[in-house]
Amino acid sequence: MSDLIEVKFISTKIGKGVFAKKEIKKDTVIDIANVIPIPNKDYKKIRKTILYNYCYIWDDPEHRPEFKNAITLSVSQFINHSYDPNVKYLYDYEQKAIEYTAIRDISKGEEITTNYNALVPCKDPVWFKVE
Repeated sequence: MSDLIEVKFISTKIGKGVFAKKEIKKDTVIDIANVIPIPNKDYKKIRKTILYNYCYIWDDPEHRPEFKNAITLSVSQFINHSYDPNVKYLYDYEQKAIEYTAIRDISKGEEITTNYNALVPCKDPVWFKVE
């Protein structure tokens, strides 16, 4: 387990979230999530399940077009969306991983959030209602 972050239950509506176990300085890598690319034929099945909410668009140029999505095996699966995030993520197609980095100092106990649109300032809608 990570010495920086932990998963906690928030509510029945939100589910779980990721929280800082201690103060995290800006530019700290908080997680490197290994990715499993999902074949398109399997993704069609996943779209009908709860796992759909945990998939990422995976636009790896080496594996286009047969793998357009992926899922991570990491606590990062529980990082919630925010239009004012404290973490950004970058795809590493070569290593098949997603790296999460603090974009500002994060206080102990603070929820870790990221913009699901991948770009920090992007305010485009996501697939669920943002409150």
